[in-house]
Amino acid sequence: MTKPDPKLHAALQSTAEKLNTLELHPHVLEESAVSLAETAAELGRQLIEFSAQLNAAQEARVAADLAAKEAARLAKEQEAAEKAAAKAQALAEKEAARQAAAEAKARAEAEKEAARLAREQAAAEKAAEKARALAERVAAQQAAAEARLKAQAEREEAKARAMAEHEAAKVLALKELEAVKAAAAALRVKEQAEREAARKAEEEAKARRAEALAKVRAEQEAKERARRAAALVALAAEKEAMKRDS
Repeated sequence: MTKPDPKLHAALQSTAEKLNTLELHPHVLEESAVSLAETAAELGRQLIEFSAQLNAAQEARVAADLAAKEAARLAKEQEAAEKAAAKAQALAEKEAARQAAAEAKARAEAEKEAARLAREQAAAEKAAEKARALAERVAAQQAAAEARLKAQAEREEAKARAMAEHEAAKVLALKELEAVKAAAAALRVKEQAEREAARKAEEEAKARRAEALAKVRAEQEAKERARRAAALVALAAEKEAMKRDS
């Protein structure tokens, strides 16, 4: 990063002052002294103007370098956040697939157990108890998985909110210290971060609603399986009673 050189500006100012106070009468002819003095004054003015322009140009370069560095850092942080979000989404999809497979397996085992109860009336009570235990275990696993997903989503949301608040504070401080151009660029970055945070919050809300719906459906299926198993047990008991009566 190029910084203004105070020695150079001091030398330019000193040279301009010497030109403005230059004593020419003892050294040149009278008719040349006036024009030479005017030329020296003009050169001094141009040196002062050049020093001011050079200083302004160097300060503008420093501000531009700071803005470019901050923009690159923000882009890197945004890329990291997007990668983290993609990873979290992949984990959630994988967990959902595993739960779906477990539920499908549980349903298949429940149906197989119901068929066996129909064929083997003597083991009806034991098979019903096994089916109920299996349903409770699957429901407990699902509840634990949902709790883990919810906790992870809340941690991600809190982290994103903290990052957004921290970034907003840094942008505000930079706005007060930087030039107008750098402040405008920082403001655009802040607005983009806020839109990204809002989009993430909306996606997380959708994910929570989907999780709640899946939980309700799983509970309904578990109740239906328990009702069918109870009906089979009652049917088996009724048939056993009829056999004893006959």
